[in-house]
Amino acid sequence: MDPIAIITSLISALGGFLGLFGGLCACILPVVFLVGFGILMYRRSQQGKAAKEAAQTWPGTMGTVLSSSVQSRRLGNSTSTYPVVIYQYQASGQTYQGQTIKAGEQFFSVRIMGDAQATIARYPVGAQVMVYYNPANPKESALER
Repeated sequence: MDPIAIITSLISALGGFLGLFGGLCACILPVVFLVGFGILMYRRSQQGKAAKEAAQTWPGTMGTVLSSSVQSRRLGNSTSTYPVVIYQYQASGQTYQGQTIKAGEQFFSVRIMGDAQATIARYPVGAQVMVYYNPANPKESALER
């Protein structure tokens, strides 16, 4: 058999295989991506839920709000706003600063429009607030459980 005919035959067979493979990739890759993203979001949600549950047993101490503002982040054509509250508290004879408002929100958080303004209104600068902290790691704290 002619070597050129063999090469032409192999290329033709390979082209058919690649066409099938490309079609499968076009169908399977988005599904794999969506499933992976779903698993990631589920795990982050579960971590947040576990942190929130653990915080239910944390002791509280009084703290002071040092800063309270609404920040904005622009991503493409959309802008999201979120509250930033920095507070100071003492635990185990040490002074700490924190900025977690709700326990577990560092893992997964869904913000509702207008929620940022309402949150900072609850925590004005200079306000005395209850701070809940992890006794095993006092740097870990939250204003709300």
